[in-house]
Amino acid sequence: MKNSISNILEIYKIVVKKHYTPDDAAREVGKKRNIDYTDLLFSCAKDLNISGEKFNYFLESKNDFNFRNFLIRRFPEHQEQIDRFFDTFEDTGDIPVIDLSKITKPSSHIELKSFNSQAILNSLKDKFLDWKSRPDIPQDVKEELKSWISKIEE
Repeated sequence: MKNSISNILEIYKIVVKKHYTPDDAAREVGKKRNIDYTDLLFSCAKDLNISGEKFNYFLESKNDFNFRNFLIRRFPEHQEQIDRFFDTFEDTGDIPVIDLSKITKPSSHIELKSFNSQAILNSLKDKFLDWKSRPDIPQDVKEELKSWISKIEE
């Protein structure tokens, strides 16, 4: 994997796992690699062709889906390594899977079908809202997403 991607992912890992600030994470990585942390942060943002502010946005753990997809679009030749890296953060073995249909106990097949449809629409709306808040999505696409969200809410 390219050294720049390696630096980016290492900083991301420290920010997410150790709850460091991006600067502190870059200091730690820079110390290991004998690179000034400001140069390292600048280099990461430059390699991604984004601003430092956008890089910090991606470093927030709640944006891992967006960051993963952004890295894959930016470095498609390294998709397998990027996927493997992000898969290490998706360890959900200790989180129980809850079947929502058993919690509400719909009384008929029609109510169950309605419940499942509503759950799917809510999930779809959440995904559209996530996409709408992404900084790399063009404005015209955001407007289209906004109209879809309003249709779901009707």
